[in-house]
Amino acid sequence: MYEAPGVGLAAPQVGILRRAVVIDCGDGPLKLVNPHIVETRGNQPWVEGCLSVPGKQGRTHRPQWVRVKYQDARGQECEVVGEDLLAVCLCHELDHLDGKLYVDIAEGPLLEAGEEVEE
Repeated sequence: MYEAPGVGLAAPQVGILRRAVVIDCGDGPLKLVNPHIVETRGNQPWVEGCLSVPGKQGRTHRPQWVRVKYQDARGQECEVVGEDLLAVCLCHELDHLDGKLYVDIAEGPLLEAGEEVEE
């Protein structure tokens, strides 16, 4: 994930058929097992990329705030609340666990990574 570089990775992306993700938006890795979204609020436009779709990005809309319940590596029940980038990452990575990619919700054509996005 770090070498790619990326901020999140879901187990199915690397051939591990488990409901697990790791996310690092800059505060260290957040490891979630059996995560599920329990509440969302707001709506924010975003430009997403993905390690599964290298070299591309797309316009999406994601919740601005999410609450996720999950288990940690020891099986303890936990909860995380994410806003802005973390909210997008949580939604993006949890989508992978259900076989979805951001391209499934992208608005308009995909763009080349780094391509300037018009408002």
